[in-house]
Amino acid sequence: MIKSPVCLLLALAACHHGEAAPPEDLTGGSAQIRYDVVTVQATPAHWTDEVPARIAFDETRTSRIGSPLGGRVSAVMAELGDHVAAGAPLVSVVSGDLADLRSARDKGVVDVDAAQQNDDRVAALVDVGSLPRKELLGVQQELAEAQVALSSAEQKLASLKVQHGGETSFTITAPRAGIIVDKHVAVGQQVSPDSGAVLAVADLAAVWLVADLLEDAVDDIHAGTRAEIRIDGVEPPLQGTVEQVSAIVDPDRHTVPTRIKLANPTGVLRPNALARVRFFEAQTGTLSVPAEAITTDGARSYVYVVKDGAVRRQDVIAGPRNARIVPIRSGLVAGDQIVARGAVLLENQLSLDDRTGAR
Repeated sequence: MIKSPVCLLLALAACHHGEAAPPEDLTGGSAQIRYDVVTVQATPAHWTDEVPARIAFDETRTSRIGSPLGGRVSAVMAELGDHVAAGAPLVSVVSGDLADLRSARDKGVVDVDAAQQNDDRVAALVDVGSLPRKELLGVQQELAEAQVALSSAEQKLASLKVQHGGETSFTITAPRAGIIVDKHVAVGQQVSPDSGAVLAVADLAAVWLVADLLEDAVDDIHAGTRAEIRIDGVEPPLQGTVEQVSAIVDPDRHTVPTRIKLANPTGVLRPNALARVRFFEAQTGTLSVPAEAITTDGARSYVYVVKDGAVRRQDVIAGPRNARIVPIRSGLVAGDQIVARGAVLLENQLSLDDRTGAR
């Protein structure tokens, strides 16, 4: 945007429909207002203003753990923030459901053994001609069914992926090495598969930085956009790139979550810590004007366009203020000249002219 300083002589009675020209002085002296005229151009590449953000654990590196069976918690061996190794015991549960599964497996072993003996006996009788061969088909079917039932019971027990501590108790273990980042369990609590996760273990070697941006502030931000992050106690500022701009609006905050992935090999970036982030927006062809050029009456935004020696108020649709500039959605074209510094003084002068002319 090209700036040029101009002195505009405004006659107090020369305001008609938001337009003023420099006629004769009607006040006994010149009411001179010095202001800058800028030429509307495409927005240059720039860093945005800083916005608040927060550190969050990377969900792709997080395991949420629930109880595979119903029961009562008898012991909790890990607390929020603890480092745990893969396979470390976390929660012990006393469960009648486990006893049922063990009983089903034991019954399956007995049924298979009995069916196998019956199959051997009938096969021997068939071989000597004491029984017709069709009798063998029935017992073979019974054996196969018993084997299927036993296999199902064994698979159910194996799928629990827990440490067995007796006929009615088991211990939930950590599926990965990491840090306990979420905990919703206590001794004596009833748990079940429907209870949801009771613990979460996250690998914090990488974390997310999440910024909640207004909907109209993400138009020029996309995956790959450069970002600079400032966190208290961390120097120098961190560099990153946007990994995802959410396709949906957060229903609680009514903002668009924008995510940056950060390496965290030393663990200095802790989930829930606050941060500040700014984004580098490349030139996109969108028009913009200095923030000081925009005035508003509460319902509309407008600028003052200078053309042929006259000043005219022009309604515009403006985007969010960003790094001392404001994007213009509509109302101006490239090459328009508008008042920048002094626009507020000009607005006040025109308002005074309106009141004076009404008397």
